[in-house]
Amino acid sequence: MDDVKNRILDNVKDRLDRFGFKKTTMDEISRDCKISKKTIYEHFRDKEDMVTCLFVRECHKAMEIVFSRMGDIEDPLDKLIQLIRAAVQYFKEDIFITRLLKNDEALFSAFLSRKYHALIDQEIIAIIAAIINEGKEQGKFRDVDEQVIAYAGFKLFQAFSYMRTGEFSQEKDDQGYYTEVLIDFIVNALVKK
Repeated sequence: MDDVKNRILDNVKDRLDRFGFKKTTMDEISRDCKISKKTIYEHFRDKEDMVTCLFVRECHKAMEIVFSRMGDIEDPLDKLIQLIRAAVQYFKEDIFITRLLKNDEALFSAFLSRKYHALIDQEIIAIIAAIINEGKEQGKFRDVDEQVIAYAGFKLFQAFSYMRTGEFSQEKDDQGYYTEVLIDFIVNALVKK
């Protein structure tokens, strides 16, 4: 991604974070970036396209950060456990992507089309499936459909992190209780006995 496009997205991110989608206009973005609207339109079709590009960029950045926190782990089970812990911890932080996913459902559902959301989900699911497949090849994991299990695990992760629909005890959450329950569930579903 070129410097101008990234500069525009950085300004969009700041403005969205402060004012939300509805109060963010192309005129304000142009003014913040100190470039013409024409230049903005050379990079993005419209405001929705700009926000979608920002979302995709931030999701990729989040994945890079989570994987960098995992370190070099060889064992697939340890790798999967560390992935869950690193991802849960990351999404507990007060960062733009977490605030977007948690708080701005109108923005998330209206402008981040299923196509882009599915692309990000599929990337993450493919990574999880590869770890599960590695565990199967090493004889550590049961013979399961790694794609289905990766999908289910990802959906469980979402339910335990930024897409919570139930009430969770803050004290237990702070102690990592729910993360450990999730890990226990995944481990017991995968590991050969």
